[in-house]
Amino acid sequence: MFRKVVALVVLLTAAMSAGCSVLSREAPPEDVDKAAALFFQRLDKSDFDAIYNDLSKRFQENKTRQTVTESLKELAAFGKVISYERVSMRFQGEGKDRMLMPVYMTTFEQAGGDLTLTFQDEGGEWKLLAFEFKRRR
Repeated sequence: MFRKVVALVVLLTAAMSAGCSVLSREAPPEDVDKAAALFFQRLDKSDFDAIYNDLSKRFQENKTRQTVTESLKELAAFGKVISYERVSMRFQGEGKDRMLMPVYMTTFEQAGGDLTLTFQDEGGEWKLLAFEFKRRR
């Protein structure tokens, strides 16, 4: 009898663990800086395909690879990223529409400005939804 109870407890624990991993989870806000760091790293390497492949599904549906690549090339034309520091971050939406919009004070070799990266939570991972660079004068 005791073995059956132990086996049942083990089976239920395994089933609950598997069930929890199937449920959607939210991406932790602190992971957005990791996603941004990956973006900056890929931008420095001109790895535009990797950036495009890792975009949110919504971004890929709205913008072609060519359009995104051209925008990234314009940004990369300022040279390598010398430094970036998050100066603000806004939260917006809930559930599937949950987004974070960090603004990074960014210094390139040939320009400086504020780079806003908009990330969407896709299945517990921050995916880039948009980016906008405002150059400082």
